[in-house]
Amino acid sequence: MTLRERLQDALPEGHSFELLHLQNIPTEITPIVTASKKYNDATDTSTIKVENFFVLFNNKKAVFAMEVYVYFTLYRQQNEIKGERLLFVSKADTSGYSDVKFSVKSVTTAILSYLLSVDPKAYLTRVKPMTRKYDDLNNELITIKTATQDALRILAKRLRSNGSSVNEKFDKDRLYSSFDFPKDFSTKICLFTRPAPQYLFSKSSENPHKHVLSGEGLLKWWLSILDDIAVNYFTEDTQAKLRIPGEDTKRVQKYLVGTKFQNWSVGDVFANSSNSLAAYAIPLFPDDPKSRFLHELVEENRIKTTSLKSFWIELQERQEFKLSVMVSVIGIIGHTKPFPQSVIRTAETLVTKSKKQFSYIKSYITGEEFNKVEGAHASYQNVKDYYHARLHADLVPLEGKKKSIMCKTNLQSHQPVITMLQPRKKRKQ
Repeated sequence: MTLRERLQDALPEGHSFELLHLQNIPTEITPIVTASKKYNDATDTSTIKVENFFVLFNNKKAVFAMEVYVYFTLYRQQNEIKGERLLFVSKADTSGYSDVKFSVKSVTTAILSYLLSVDPKAYLTRVKPMTRKYDDLNNELITIKTATQDALRILAKRLRSNGSSVNEKFDKDRLYSSFDFPKDFSTKICLFTRPAPQYLFSKSSENPHKHVLSGEGLLKWWLSILDDIAVNYFTEDTQAKLRIPGEDTKRVQKYLVGTKFQNWSVGDVFANSSNSLAAYAIPLFPDDPKSRFLHELVEENRIKTTSLKSFWIELQERQEFKLSVMVSVIGIIGHTKPFPQSVIRTAETLVTKSKKQFSYIKSYITGEEFNKVEGAHASYQNVKDYYHARLHADLVPLEGKKKSIMCKTNLQSHQPVITMLQPRKKRKQ
């Protein structure tokens, strides 16, 4: 199934939505987990990161957004190449401005199931390397390592040869790497739950129609999603883990009562032993409290002495957790069941040309203020205008097919009032 088909099955029948899906160029990065010096083969590791940003629009308003990072790690173990895929759910948010009641849980599950279904080869055939070997390229090409004098000489030579053109035909694929991913690979999903007024839609908590979950409510909501994912997409020997920093095992186990997947237990997917050093187990994710704490341990010169057990205890005592709110770490580790794989369709996904373009389009959502409905409309219109003017394309239309969700009857339609005193925000140039 395509991304569009999955989302249409999750959205209410008879109602129209639109989708923005941004994906950056798969990029080789340094390992997200520090390797122990005991493993001499640690240097023979490759990690590729793919950032995904999804936005759902209803009635020309941004109503849902989700940010997910997908990591692929290749490493050598006993002369055999092993592979691991990791989905890190960074943020998910609603604005509260949808005129139609829809299941956010179903939409979130549809997106995660899509990412699980994408063949890793779709990401790994064209990867931006950490360093490019410009010495292997034609000496007549201008690169960032070309001296100014040499660049002028090359341009002059091209001008003499081609008349009015100084452009050189070049196969850009030579600037990218490709990786072979083993067919038998493990998959992890992990996320960190912490209640907040808003995650991606700035000031949206000021909208009275937005439903903000408590720490316990957020934990139960995500737990139910990953429980469904584990049952439907992972093999029976998969392990599912829940950890609540600062809580004893018996209390954590109470949240696992009633889960459908049989292999839920208290713990995390990062290491088998609580005595392991946190530095060699906890991944470094973007904008993540765990990663920030690891950096603090480095500054305090305690990174080589702090165990996972101490890490979780101290994490709960950090300033950003001293508001008596419940936080949790939920994860799955195992193998996915055989099911039809999806491809990345250009009609559904915009693979941006650069990190700058990705951030620019994303800022139309995250840089807007959603305390009033005008912000939700402006974010939609700015994205729409960018697609038309720069890409000569349009957002992905979605027609809901789910019959069990009824349309709201008590929520009035939010239409912006555009006057001389309150004009629509100008589209970014």
